[in-house]
Amino acid sequence: MASLLQAVAATPSRAVKLRAGPSNFAIRLSRLARVGETPGLIAVAVEAPIGGKRLARLGSLTDAALRGRLAHFDAHSANEIAALRRALASEGGEFVLTERWPAREGCLRFWYGFIGSKMRPVEWTCEKCASPRRETAGGASGESLFFGCACGQVATFSVAR
Repeated sequence: MASLLQAVAATPSRAVKLRAGPSNFAIRLSRLARVGETPGLIAVAVEAPIGGKRLARLGSLTDAALRGRLAHFDAHSANEIAALRRALASEGGEFVLTERWPAREGCLRFWYGFIGSKMRPVEWTCEKCASPRRETAGGASGESLFFGCACGQVATFSVAR
């Protein structure tokens, strides 16, 4: 037994290869401010596992687009979904989901490019103050997105079918 421990201790660390398995990723969701009478969109960011890459801000989703992503793999319990809905019911609410993915790229690709509500850049100019704006948002086909300018003007966009 002692000789085995000595052999392991003498093995150079660069010769030991660690198998990279699935990692837990934190999906940070936060409710943005209301736009007019409609609830705000939900901001989505992915935090890499410890020692990994930094926070990746993906953009914003509508409630329907978020529900579609959560239901896709059925990976979250009903209690977790209920807690998420309660946390995001109010403006400024936040919730962190944990998901296990083999690689960061797969997690980012799923949350950003989900079929049916892919996040897309939206460029627009405020009609009131003429300032150029750029948002990244995803919604289900035919759904309306509402964006607000700092001056208070509200712009409406529909997701193409």
